[in-house]
Amino acid sequence: MQKTYSLANQFKRFSRCDRGASAVELAIIASFLVILLLNVFDIGLYMFHKMEVTSSARAGAQYALVDMTNATPALITSVVQNATNLTGLNVTVTDDSCGCSDGGNLFTCGTSTCGGGTTGRIQHYTQINADYTHTWIFYPGTISIIASNTIRTQ
Repeated sequence: MQKTYSLANQFKRFSRCDRGASAVELAIIASFLVILLLNVFDIGLYMFHKMEVTSSARAGAQYALVDMTNATPALITSVVQNATNLTGLNVTVTDDSCGCSDGGNLFTCGTSTCGGGTTGRIQHYTQINADYTHTWIFYPGTISIIASNTIRTQ
């Protein structure tokens, strides 16, 4: 004779059974660990992009310093963009900045002199700005990464 169980009896038997409880606990804990790991990956990718943008702007400044006579803004921009594999890197090169040798603020060449209380002579500077928009993988939105270098070229 086959024993039949009512639905209430099967529910009681199921509620007392602890088989598979560790699998359920693992699934709950693992989901939080995966979310944490994905966030760490996303922040790590952001930091990598930040280092790439900074390094490429620095490469442009080094090129402007090494080849002062032939370094045009177009060549410096090309060096900055070729220094990284990031697509969408915006580069701005300003090579008409001047400043006084006493450490004053930069100004557009030809608009000011180093007279009037300041000492020193006019020196020429090249400014390299690199801007990259990082898109988060697991967060909504974007963040702008900006690197800037100013180097005296004369």
